[in-house]
Amino acid sequence: MTTLLVLRERMKKVYARYGGHIIKILRFLLMLTVFMVINESVGYMERLNHVWLAAALAFVCAFLPWGVSAALAAVFVLAHLYAVSLEVFFVALAVFVLAFCLYYIFRPGDSVILILMPLMFVCNIPLVIPLALGLAATAFSVIPMSFGIIIYYMLDYVRDNVGILASSGTLSMPGRYTQMINGIIGNREMWVMVAACCVTLFVVYMIRRLSVSHAWKIAIVTGTLTNVLLLFVSVFVVGITLPILRVILNAFLAAAVGFVLEFFLFHVDYSRTEYVQFQDDDYYYYVKAVPKIAVTPPEVTVTKINPKNEEEEGRTVRVHRELGKTARILTAEKDLEKTRRIFKRRKKKDLEETQELSDRTQPLKKNPAADKGGEEPGDRL
Repeated sequence: MTTLLVLRERMKKVYARYGGHIIKILRFLLMLTVFMVINESVGYMERLNHVWLAAALAFVCAFLPWGVSAALAAVFVLAHLYAVSLEVFFVALAVFVLAFCLYYIFRPGDSVILILMPLMFVCNIPLVIPLALGLAATAFSVIPMSFGIIIYYMLDYVRDNVGILASSGTLSMPGRYTQMINGIIGNREMWVMVAACCVTLFVVYMIRRLSVSHAWKIAIVTGTLTNVLLLFVSVFVVGITLPILRVILNAFLAAAVGFVLEFFLFHVDYSRTEYVQFQDDDYYYYVKAVPKIAVTPPEVTVTKINPKNEEEEGRTVRVHRELGKTARILTAEKDLEKTRRIFKRRKKKDLEETQELSDRTQPLKKNPAADKGGEEPGDRL
């Protein structure tokens, strides 16, 4: 555990130093994945279905806020749907406009959820999002999460029925509108997923805010079980078809992600909990203080001395070592073998000099005359 805590602190230091560059790289990779998934799922306009265009748009989104990136992804989807039919385009446009209006009214700042939720459905791990939002966000995050689910199922319906929706001879214009709207509203699986994810988010959010010990762990386990039970019940009550094994694996993966989030966001030591009571003129205060678990990464000061290069002599570098042990190491080159040989030669030379000095040194001899009370030569002077 100590090693993991040290690793966490080092990761925080790296992020504090290079956070801006890391975020831009992650945004580029995420948006590149999003645009490529859009091209793969609903890439009906061939002029947009190119990897280089997706990479260019992702590069631009890396320097834009999440709200602008989400809007650009929506425009990209609408351009592909326009190639299917005008009716599909207008219905999808209405869904996107409603999503952005409700989102910016109630919960601005979480635009990335609109992007991540459909992507998690494509990756078959949708439970990760409501569990993570319940731990790290607020209850209002259900709005972008719900619309992310609706957008995914809308695009999935278009992909499965593109032949009917694109054909002008099969259905009339009002018929295509009706077909598209009924395909979205009448999708029972979509509403089951919306309800299950919303309930999961609320359960996790409410439990992790409690003052009980290990609230985050309880919230993760309870939220995971709640989502799985709701999906299993919906299979029998609503009559939808869900792959049971995939749901269970998704639950385990979501729980693992939740415990990772707890380690980085809320890792505390409940064994050292303190209860504090104080008052002012108006209130009595009862405070429960739980200390965070933090470890300072230990460091070692290493002095590098190079006799052959006076400019590098005395250069000090800092090297991290485990458990706080420190040492001062003399090194002449980066090559450790050469350093060992230098140490051996110096040690051997010191031993030889010590032996030579010992051979030259003779013990002092006593003067017999002094013992008999005789005079020293200096006394006669």
